[in-house]
Amino acid sequence: MDKMLKRINAQSAYVLAPIAALALLGPGWIFSLSIILGGLIGVVNLKGIVWSVTALLGTEKAQTRMIFLSLLRLLIILSVLVVLAVFKLINAYGILAGFTIVFIIIVKEGLLSARREAQVP
Repeated sequence: MDKMLKRINAQSAYVLAPIAALALLGPGWIFSLSIILGGLIGVVNLKGIVWSVTALLGTEKAQTRMIFLSLLRLLIILSVLVVLAVFKLINAYGILAGFTIVFIIIVKEGLLSARREAQVP
């Protein structure tokens, strides 16, 4: 799992950096910053999910703790986004673009990992 997370982090950085740089030429720095923040939110959210699942394996009442940790993580993400939106430092389309790019990378890596495991006898 650690190797997959490292690959996702590296690929996200390699894809998001040029796209954010290109966005500087067009819509401006707020859109570029939003793309980077959206990608960062996606990666941090994935790490939070992995951490909470790993921490809760083998414990009693895991479902209640999982719901609590998920809600806490979502509340933190929402709080950060609201604060940035109040100061007009983010663009919703940029956040969506960055998050979508990371989501596509996560799905791609998951499918490749499943294919690799299926091929091993």
